[in-house]
Amino acid sequence: MRKTNVRNLGKHLLSDAAKVIENADRTVHAVLEYEHLSRWHPVSTAPYNQDLEIRVNEDGLTSALPFPCRHTNGDEWINVDLGVRLQVHPVEWRIWQKDKSPHPHQSSIFAGEEATARRREQWSGHHEYWRQPKDL
Repeated sequence: MRKTNVRNLGKHLLSDAAKVIENADRTVHAVLEYEHLSRWHPVSTAPYNQDLEIRVNEDGLTSALPFPCRHTNGDEWINVDLGVRLQVHPVEWRIWQKDKSPHPHQSSIFAGEEATARRREQWSGHHEYWRQPKDL
């Protein structure tokens, strides 16, 4: 084998090894980020404008709401499916895990009144967690 062929082979092997290491590094970071975001965090650290799962504490019992919620720039919490303000105070949050939704997640926050009405009907069994504010 010629000397230049050996050098080229060495370069390719190093390049391939670097790609494998880079892919492994990306995978490890993605797993760690997912692990971190799937844990419960204090509500004071909640990000804005992302679908979140929240826990509330009512009468000494802590429970997670069965629909995605969002912390708005106006420092309000809304039910993403209905686009209405929550009348509860969250204590913890984590990234919304779509596969846990009792209904398909279809955000209607910017949808028309017909879609919002359908969502209200769908969530009627969970009315204690949301109410239509008079000023919206």
